[in-house]
Amino acid sequence: MKRIAWLVLLSCPILFSSCFEIIEQVFLKNDGSGNFQLTLNLSKSKTKLNSIIKMEKINGHDVPSKADIKYRIAEIEKTVAKTPGLTNVKTTVDFDNYIATLTCNFSKVNQLNAAVKNVYEKEDGKLKSMEKTYEYDAATNTFTRLNKFSLKEDYKKLSNADKEVFATANYTTIYKFESDVATATNKETKISPSKKATMLKQNALDLITEKKSVENKITLTKK
Repeated sequence: MKRIAWLVLLSCPILFSSCFEIIEQVFLKNDGSGNFQLTLNLSKSKTKLNSIIKMEKINGHDVPSKADIKYRIAEIEKTVAKTPGLTNVKTTVDFDNYIATLTCNFSKVNQLNAAVKNVYEKEDGKLKSMEKTYEYDAATNTFTRLNKFSLKEDYKKLSNADKEVFATANYTTIYKFESDVATATNKETKISPSKKATMLKQNALDLITEKKSVENKITLTKK
């Protein structure tokens, strides 16, 4: 779902002047079903954003209105909702704190992969191939977050002013499970004391420049 978040960023230039965090959360049940939530949090910049949103341009970009932002996010919700197997698809936009969320339930992990593909095709229109984002193998009790997207070229096309915002931005993945977590291959992963969740928080610029990765293979204890 990182690609969806990136598309939202590109479609809303107002975000290029703000400190932000993207939080990707998955709750996975043993049968492979679960809940997904993607949050774009700009609350640390809400005072600045209240001023920016009244402007016509920022860093050479047209500043979208609140109605424009709501419409763009609503279009993403419609696209995700059309993905077979996904239910209870909802988006919210909080302009008091500048937080946007997308949530949905899935019966199989690969339905999330389909949603990523559908949104990218709808928003970008230049997709040639789409790699998987998530995998779940019930036989081996492993949940995998893949990292097959490269954002380097997109980043290079940005102005220096736009690039600066990514130095303070973060991307966080939080995965929760019914079974206990045994191991995680990404060494920066934090496993909760309960063993039921993992968290990986990284600087967005490190991910874009591929110094670090969200790729992770989490092995769960046997059911």
